[in-house]
Amino acid sequence: MGTSGRGSLKFPMPNYQVALFENEPAGTLILQLHAHYTIEGEEERVSYYMEGLFDERSRGYFRIDSATGAVSTDSVLDRETKETHVLRVKAVDYSTPPRSATTYITVLVKDTNDHSPVFEQSEYRERVRENLEVGYEVLTIRASDRDSPINANLRYRVLGGAWDVFQLNESSGVVSTRAVLDREEAAEYQLLVEANDQGRNPGPLSATATVYIEVEDENDNYPQFSEQNYVVQVPEDVGLNTAVLRVQATDRDQGQNAAIHYSILSGNVAGQFYLHSLSGILDVINPLDFEDVQKYSLSIKAQDGGRPPLINSSGVVSVQVLDVNDNEPIFVSSPFQATVLENVPLGYPVVHIQAVDADSGENARLHYRLVDTASTFLGGGSAGPKNPAPTPDFPFQIHNSSGWITVCAELDREEVEHYSFGVEAVDHGSPPMSSSTSVSITVLDVNDNLEHHHHHH
Repeated sequence: MGTSGRGSLKFPMPNYQVALFENEPAGTLILQLHAHYTIEGEEERVSYYMEGLFDERSRGYFRIDSATGAVSTDSVLDRETKETHVLRVKAVDYSTPPRSATTYITVLVKDTNDHSPVFEQSEYRERVRENLEVGYEVLTIRASDRDSPINANLRYRVLGGAWDVFQLNESSGVVSTRAVLDREEAAEYQLLVEANDQGRNPGPLSATATVYIEVEDENDNYPQFSEQNYVVQVPEDVGLNTAVLRVQATDRDQGQNAAIHYSILSGNVAGQFYLHSLSGILDVINPLDFEDVQKYSLSIKAQDGGRPPLINSSGVVSVQVLDVNDNEPIFVSSPFQATVLENVPLGYPVVHIQAVDADSGENARLHYRLVDTASTFLGGGSAGPKNPAPTPDFPFQIHNSSGWITVCAELDREEVEHYSFGVEAVDHGSPPMSSSTSVSITVLDVNDNLEHHHHHH
């Protein structure tokens, strides 16, 4: 027992627990304390004091009215800074010696949804190969939220972009393929993603980020020729190393997978052609001869630079050689010799002059004419001028296109027994080419005098 049997000062409970939402305004009353005496009637004026127990900072958030024992907030509480505050409160009176009592207050700060989710990155960039299987995991997006778990239960979703090609697991944040990617259809994608914390007090908060996905090329496209059959016409006298055509193939892939090399597979029978591997330009490198080969059919291939390469070997180049007038007429036999009776009728065919020309078409169509007829008369002498046109009384003519030489004036062996002249064959090329040959015609005797004798009898 104490001296003179005094009572003691006491709080109703040895400790108090108070829960309070964060962000309430300063001055919010949280607890009304009152210390009392164990013996009635011993009332004295009591003063209240308070201190932070484990953390000095706690004292700064609260105050106690030293006269009334009312405990209130002194500043706005923030659960994310400190979630629990423990305070010791002392009541002291003014008796002698002073009596005192102690109690403890535990303040639990309750969470409100006052933090938005924050993504680890505002932009995610990822590269992924085309043609991967559906469900391939491309990347994982993550956000964090400083609120307590009930206000930080994050859910992810795609807000915009290629949600038909990619899917997003709402709880794990894994982005995976929903379809097979084809770089030739789309080379990059963009997704706008959201993290939502599903908070209730005061309401949900969210954040967004952008995901960029680049599709890497695989060599999955064959080169395609611009034409199924390239046709070119080349004159046979084309100069060597002349470019006559360019083949072209395209490949929908990218980079080396689309770098094309060309080559001739077959049909280049005597090595007349050279195909430049990179440019696709076709050169004539050996002489062409229409009279030998009129048409070449080259099969060509285009090969890309992938590993392994893809090859299109279905290309065709048709080279049509055009005839050039590079052959002169050739007479089938030369020289021509013939005999004719002096009494044959006009128009009588004496000899058939024939020439051939290895060219084709107009370049091989011939016409004939007589030349050098003047010097054939007896006494004319070979010193006479060369006359390309027949003299008026020359007894033979040649049919321009058939080459038949016929009699066109009466023959008389007593006057001229022997005719020697030239024939020229000219083709219809541009410019024309020609050849000449010589013709000898001997006029044979019919016994004129005998006929005269018959007359006289």
